Amino acid sequence: MTDGTAHDAHHDAHHDADASDDLAERERLLTERGDPYARATVVRREPPVSANVGDRAVVTADGDLFGWVGGASCAQSTVIREARAAIADGKPRLLGLAPDPEDVARPGLDAFPMTCHSEGTLEVFVEPVIPATQLLVVGDSPVARSLARLAPELDVTVTVVDPDGASDEQAGSDATTVLTTLDPGDIAAEVGSGPFVVVASMGKYDARGVAAGVLADAPYIGLVASSVRATEVVERAAGLLDSDPETIRDAVTTPAGLDIDAHTGSEIAVSILAELIDVRASVGAVTASGSESARETESCCSGGDHDNHHDAETTEAADASDGPHIDPVCGMTVEPEGAPSVTHEGQTYYFCCQGCADSFSNDPDEYLDADEGRPAHPR
Repeated sequence: MTDGTAHDAHHDAHHDADASDDLAERERLLTERGDPYARATVVRREPPVSANVGDRAVVTADGDLFGWVGGASCAQSTVIREARAAIADGKPRLLGLAPDPEDVARPGLDAFPMTCHSEGTLEVFVEPVIPATQLLVVGDSPVARSLARLAPELDVTVTVVDPDGASDEQAGSDATTVLTTLDPGDIAAEVGSGPFVVVASMGKYDARGVAAGVLADAPYIGLVASSVRATEVVERAAGLLDSDPETIRDAVTTPAGLDIDAHTGSEIAVSILAELIDVRASVGAVTASGSESARETESCCSGGDHDNHHDAETTEAADASDGPHIDPVCGMTVEPEGAPSVTHEGQTYYFCCQGCADSFSNDPDEYLDADEGRPAHPR
């Protein structure tokens, strides 16, 4: 090996180490914030592609990608979309990208078209990293104590609000944090955004617990109280937040828990945890549904099943008018505002991404019906 080659190899190794350190730091920050994300790792390649086996990226729930798994129109858009779907449903997936998806299709692999001009093949493993569910328990009643004891068995991290001092069992649990403040803002800041909340102080400071749940944007605020006391708690919480009582009432579930004829503190806690499991699954289903909608409208350069889109043969060539149009390269439905466009023989065509626009510019006739000048059926 020449000195120059050795130097290049050393530089590449150093660069890879730096990139790996950056991703590790990114994962650490996401974990500290309790944000879900997905790891994407290239596990197979066939040239010519720009990624190599072992290249990695981190994708956030918002669709931000850090790292490298290939070019934007070749692999990144597919990986981002599928990573967000994995975050939504909590399931890992193996992605295959090839000029002809059938070449890599097999059980256990989701195949997508490789849209880069250089073609090549990539397989990417996407692994979601979902933080533990956060549960805020307000109070030191028998129900609250049972919740703090049982919830960690469900991969739930518990924060207990108990200004009078928690039991030794609660304070000694690795999955339990004890707060002694009763300030709703401080409680919300401590637990972060989106915890599940159960208020069971038996009237001592229920209103403050409800207010903290509202401030923390909790998807579930369960109140252990009678209907009469629940009305009083809602009114007080609304006063603490200077908010409309009806808004607070809509955010609170009372009585908390499924109706299983529970009587003891432990039985009521079990009924509440069962309800939390149901709500947690519903929240995930809503997120996954939104992700599926995104899969149907996002850039075609990210692949996907084009048969789910409108048949391009039934759509006239796009013009400059408002409304959705059909990308003549891949058949994706495209909103014209902000989309790449190409004018050919007096007609304007809109594209889901610049890669499709470039493909069309290079050879428009390949993607148009020769007789009618409208998009041909996508390949």
